[in-house]
Amino acid sequence: MKVQILAAMVIVATVVAMTEASRVPPYLGRDCNHWCKNNNQVLYCCSLSGTIYPPYIRDHPGKCPSVRSTCTGVRSSTPKLCPHDDACDFRSKCCYDACVEHHVCKTV
Repeated sequence: MKVQILAAMVIVATVVAMTEASRVPPYLGRDCNHWCKNNNQVLYCCSLSGTIYPPYIRDHPGKCPSVRSTCTGVRSSTPKLCPHDDACDFRSKCCYDACVEHHVCKTV
């Protein structure tokens, strides 16, 4: 009886572990410090290798603009890539940009 209970516990633990493993971000072997969600809510590595970012403390005020459905190709400057708001100026938020396919600092 004890063996059956132990076997059932092992099976349950294995199922739970496999379920949790399916939630792990993709490319687990890749060295990534920050994971973000794109406009389709899919996780991707949003930190650049070798870049040191300030620590995340809190979100900046304001809301990210809606993600564009089309890209114009016109930019006044090169966007600043970011993993979170604290990597941007205080008047900016780190928001997903479908044209760049990465989070960038956007003035709000």
